[in-house]
Amino acid sequence: MFKAALGCEVFFTPDPAVTISRQTGAGAITFGVSLARYLNDKAGDRGEPWTVFDKNLIRHVLEDHGLPAYLERHMPEDSPSHLKDAVGDLLGLHPPNWELVKHTGETIGRLAKQGRCILVGRAANIITRDMPSVLHLRLVGPIEHRVAHCAEYYGITKEAALDRVRKQDRARRRYVLAYYDEEIDDPTNYHLVINVDSFTTPALTQFIGDIVSNWNKTTAA
Repeated sequence: MFKAALGCEVFFTPDPAVTISRQTGAGAITFGVSLARYLNDKAGDRGEPWTVFDKNLIRHVLEDHGLPAYLERHMPEDSPSHLKDAVGDLLGLHPPNWELVKHTGETIGRLAKQGRCILVGRAANIITRDMPSVLHLRLVGPIEHRVAHCAEYYGITKEAALDRVRKQDRARRRYVLAYYDEEIDDPTNYHLVINVDSFTTPALTQFIGDIVSNWNKTTAA
């Protein structure tokens, strides 16, 4: 809300944003990029472009809080060992993990308020759940298909892909539970839980893109 020059109050609805929680190998980045492209095509030249934030999110966190670039390697969402991170905290190798997570949450909140962003992972749905302009998605799928996608995407064997899928899924579950005391698989934390095996990427993109395009109208009703 802001006051116009004539003294009357004018209300505006913030641009929508999207959070994507995902099982490993569910194709969240591929879908996120496709969704951003679809939304940008629909918007034309109106407003700021839609942007996907995944690994690049951490660079924004460091810039927002004036932190050195080397800290990026201490901030993985899918770290296999919180014990290793805790030792780093104690030795003063980097700020405490809770502080880095707090900074990450503040940056996610800022980006979501600006709108027109797609935030992948990092418990973004928990951080922004009180923002009515944000749509929360979780992408899931059969493990055999996620393993196959992971093997193709990273150019590794199916055995290595299976190991990667299992480790990353466990690590992301630990991250959300440890720092936000929430279960990543709790469906009530999302507006939609989507089995990506039931859609092609173009079909899912159009389906979600049309929801996002009308999101403010829907939530304001």
